[in-house]
Amino acid sequence: MEFAKTLITISERHLLRLQLSEELLRVVQDTRLITSPTARARGLRLIRQEMRGLDLTQLRERLEDLSHPSTRRASTPADEWRKRLLDGGEAEFAEFLAQYTRAERQHLRTLLRNARSAPAASKNKALSALTQALRDAMSAG
Repeated sequence: MEFAKTLITISERHLLRLQLSEELLRVVQDTRLITSPTARARGLRLIRQEMRGLDLTQLRERLEDLSHPSTRRASTPADEWRKRLLDGGEAEFAEFLAQYTRAERQHLRTLLRNARSAPAASKNKALSALTQALRDAMSAG
């Protein structure tokens, strides 16, 4: 029941990425449009009927991967360096620059400062920019 409710509340983009059968996808999309509580309960029952033959554990894992991709994927070297640089200080920054001599020192310093002081709304964007710059520096050598 709870998983059926989750399916009607997640975003359309995540719903499409779950790779559901066409029939289940149609029932979920139809149920989303229903506003009457009684009719919506009927729609949820239909969703549960369509889900009977599915592996719910696998569906939950796919949904978790979509909702929180960073918790499931393996860390890359750039992710490790980003964490070290954010948690550490000048010594880690100097170590990174010594290892990757072609890195743009000032640009990385600015991105690091932005990632540390970014408000919650733009934190992901700042972290992504820093990670991308670290990847670029690491590929340049």
